[in-house]
Amino acid sequence: MLRPGMQKPSEQFPLIASNLKDSVRAYERSVITDALRVNENDKRKVAKLLGISLSSLYRKLRELSIEGFEDQPMDETEAEEVHVTGNLN
Repeated sequence: MLRPGMQKPSEQFPLIASNLKDSVRAYERSVITDALRVNENDKRKVAKLLGISLSSLYRKLRELSIEGFEDQPMDETEAEEVHVTGNLN
């Protein structure tokens, strides 16, 4: 997942949050943004890589306020798959 020379999320983001919940959110945000960057914003590929459904990835993008992604609508194929199956796993 990481390109040569890239830091692991744990190396680039020391856990300095005041509680576990904030630390977990910060780490999730770091992992997701790194995965999107490395995979050229291919959300379907990132969801599969992270072992979550595409709809869960979109939910995380909204919850974690990851700018540039949280309000992007799914394309028609993605929306249809989520509607029919409930997820994309």
